Amino acid sequence: MNNLFRIKKVSHGFQLLFSVLLVTIPLLDICFWVFINQLPETLISVNIPSTPFAPHELSVTIRLIGFAASLLPLSALTYGLINLRKLFSYYKAGVIFSFSHVLLFKKIAKALLFWVILSIAYDSTQSVLFSLGNPPGSRVISVGFGSAELTTLIVGGIVLFIAWVMDEGRLLAEENELTV
Repeated sequence: MNNLFRIKKVSHGFQLLFSVLLVTIPLLDICFWVFINQLPETLISVNIPSTPFAPHELSVTIRLIGFAASLLPLSALTYGLINLRKLFSYYKAGVIFSFSHVLLFKKIAKALLFWVILSIAYDSTQSVLFSLGNPPGSRVISVGFGSAELTTLIVGGIVLFIAWVMDEGRLLAEENELTV
């Protein structure tokens, strides 16, 4: 019983954390695109030549396109955070295993997988936008897949596998309850 109380308490903390992230991350994305011209180039990895006399600034149109492109991975991340918050709300209420948990784990896994795919598309779009002002011949398109993306795909696969195992365990528990 003491463990269930601790689970509820920790779950409340995680639920609060995911609620804060649901607000903070989109606001940071908006701020990034609004203030991108004021950020140091090293922070945004802009691949554009600029001099102290002629600094390169992204136009409002390019910033809007960049923001719209950033909504792709942001939507997958938000979807994942919403489902994580929902999962921990169940734990906070003392509901530990249910079919709803299985569905939430599947949704979280799918969010991770979509986040990787959409992040790659976004990073590629970002590289084009940041080099659009370059002279012809020095514009860039960058498609990247690194250890972070691989790790996220593996974690997503593991979460999907856990959902499958939980569902099988739930089915076995239901069979045992029906056995007289």
